[in-house]
Amino acid sequence: MGLSGDTMNLSADMTVRELIARHPEAIQFFLRRNMLCVGCPTEEFHTLAEVARIHGEVTDHFIEELVRSIGSD
Repeated sequence: MGLSGDTMNLSADMTVRELIARHPEAIQFFLRRNMLCVGCPTEEFHTLAEVARIHGEVTDHFIEELVRSIGSD
């Protein structure tokens, strides 16, 4: 699957739940990184920026890797 315009519109203020609803293939990104975001009770509230911060990641790099992962799955 290539990168669609929808994929390129990921933003730091998008919640994990919004991301997974829009791009279910993003689940693999979290699982490969041993991040327990998928199914976490806070997935409805945590933004991608918060997830990056919690896991010690730079937000922009985290989102760039997520976009690449979605595009390659």
